[in-house]
Amino acid sequence: MHKQLFLTLFASSFIFLVFSYFPEVVPDPVLITLLIVGIAIISKKLGKEPALVFGGSAGIYFLLGGVEYISTLYLHMSFLSFALYFLWPERQKLIRGCGSMPKRIGYGVIIFGILLAAAVVANMIIQAAGITDQDKVVGIVSGLPIYVVIMAFTLGPISEELFFRAFLVPRAGVPVSTVMFALVHAAYGSIAELAGALFLGFVLANAYYFLRDPLPCIIAHALFNFLSVALILWVY
Repeated sequence: MHKQLFLTLFASSFIFLVFSYFPEVVPDPVLITLLIVGIAIISKKLGKEPALVFGGSAGIYFLLGGVEYISTLYLHMSFLSFALYFLWPERQKLIRGCGSMPKRIGYGVIIFGILLAAAVVANMIIQAAGITDQDKVVGIVSGLPIYVVIMAFTLGPISEELFFRAFLVPRAGVPVSTVMFALVHAAYGSIAELAGALFLGFVLANAYYFLRDPLPCIIAHALFNFLSVALILWVY
């Protein structure tokens, strides 16, 4: 039953993610009609609980539809629910992780340090290549609402590590995970951001490959994003 709940949550999240990019194509009455039909179908095929999750999440998303940058929430919830649908059967193994909690936190801090080193190397290569479009990222991040900034080091690392690392690495390998993670960051329109995400994604994918534990990767990712956002907001 839990897998079905995650599947319906993914369905509503993905629908709103797609429609958020084409708001003028699908007017609200049409969207509401589609959601009602979806609730009826899910209720008949999967049961009342999945239908309730689909209808409840869709209702919340619909009410938030006019909020700026709300598509970020839809994106992360899509990643999270999709990953949990497939990871649920192995949840106990992932929760136990690679050892005691202090050990897992320690690994997270170590991976964070490696991410910082990788960022320095990436920046050196970017500078040597003459790429100077980092201001695009700074301009976007400095203008983001506070809730999106908070998601960058809370919900974002959890959803991305479960999807790109815990789900993708065992099934598609480190290279695919790395490239897909980088491509998601192409939305910034910055080659420097794309290159940096490629380096960081490679580190995180390998960390998960060897540890088979998402928690250290989540910790490292959250710390890195927090530091990055803090520096941008503080400096600019």
